[in-house]
Amino acid sequence: MILDHISHSNLYLKLSPGIAAGLEFIRTLDFASLQPGRNEIDGDSLFIMCQEYETRDLKDGKWESHRQYADIQFIVDGEERIGYAPLESMVVKTEYLAERDCAIYEGNGDFLSFRKGTFGIFFPQDVHMPSIAAGQPAPVKKVVVKVLL
Repeated sequence: MILDHISHSNLYLKLSPGIAAGLEFIRTLDFASLQPGRNEIDGDSLFIMCQEYETRDLKDGKWESHRQYADIQFIVDGEERIGYAPLESMVVKTEYLAERDCAIYEGNGDFLSFRKGTFGIFFPQDVHMPSIAAGQPAPVKKVVVKVLL
């Protein structure tokens, strides 16, 4: 898992061509032009999910991981906490579903604050719990770039 500010994105461009393209897309994107939901970049290889929601209480969160895609989660506006735990420390609650590229887990992890302008990169070994309130529930606008691995 990587957490950083978008102004430092150049440090991560050599991770993979898909990660580089996703970070460059975030750096140059006019967020006002995005429609909520899926927005195409390069078909199923690279696409962006635009989300606007109210953060939730920790008790309502879900631990998840993906196998086919890495997530680049970028906070456009607002603040949330995102939990992180190594895959091997979690217990599977809902088996992996390929059509959703998602498995759900139970366990404990650490939580980090994501504020406007910060991004996190989550790989298949990074179980994460997004959308958690930093204090009281509040609105957040976020984009998640899905990078095919």
